[in-house]
Amino acid sequence: MKSVDRIDMNRKWPIPSWIPMLLLVAAVLGLLLGRCGHAARDKYIVFYNVEVQEATMANIDVTFEAYNRSKVDFQNEGILIRAYNEAGEEIASKITTIDLESGTHKRFLKVLTKLTKLIKTKEDVRNVTVELYHSSLFK
Repeated sequence: MKSVDRIDMNRKWPIPSWIPMLLLVAAVLGLLLGRCGHAARDKYIVFYNVEVQEATMANIDVTFEAYNRSKVDFQNEGILIRAYNEAGEEIASKITTIDLESGTHKRFLKVLTKLTKLIKTKEDVRNVTVELYHSSLFK
């Protein structure tokens, strides 16, 4: 009869010391490459003709145009819209997504519904900005 040696499943197998170092280096390189990608997108997507279409006590309608100068389609690209009053305080902000095909101009209408300051008319909204949103670990 043959004897079979079985692996002892209760024995602890130590992790080699070079594996945690390799994981740390991979994580740092991943964060750096992610930042490079954000910088490249900032050069290729341009926002212009940002205006307040209508402003009420409940919401602010913002229209803007976007132009994709790259040869790459951007799907579900995050943008950040902010509205400011005359004193420079933020009235409302919203993170939303847009889709842009390569080399196209597109007009968008977005509605800011959660206001942090009270407004009465359209003239209470002094400035509106639209920019790409970069979720980041370190800000």
